Formats: sequence, C-alpha cells, structure tokens
Amino acid sequence: MGLPRYLGPVETVEQAMWADRVLTITCQRCSGSRSMYAWKLYHLRGHAGALPLYAPVGGFYCRGCRRKVQVVMVPDGPW
Repeated sequence: MGLPRYLGPVETVEQAMWADRVLTITCQRCSGSRSMYAWKLYHLRGHAGALPLYAPVGGFYCRGCRRKVQVVMVPDGPW
C-alpha cells in the first residue's frame, strides 16, 4: 500500500511530503540550489513539518557558501 493521495494545498514541508513532491531548495546568499524529496527533508530536519514553502527559512547549511543561510523551498512541477 502506498502513500495516501493528498490533493489539498501544498504550503508546508509536511503537505509536500504527503503530496509526494520534490522540493527545490535555493540559497538566498549564493543562489545555489539543490533538489530533495520532501519526505527526506522532513526526516533530516527532525520532523519539521511546519516549515513554510515560498518563504525564507533559516538554519540551513549551504555547501556553496559554506555558511548557515536562509533558503527558499519551492515544489517542482506545475501541479
């Protein structure tokens, strides 16, 4: 049995996880980006499901800048 199909709005990491989305995470300092499944980010950040999408969020480490930076997470795809 697979994940339940989520058809509601995708505004947080937890909602993106239920919708089985890939997130593009973009550094606000160097504009470097990385893609990651929402479920993987959810588990790596200690079940941080309340992190908003489309807004700057702090506490991430950028491999390009080699600093703690703010990032913006956006789900891939037009759907």
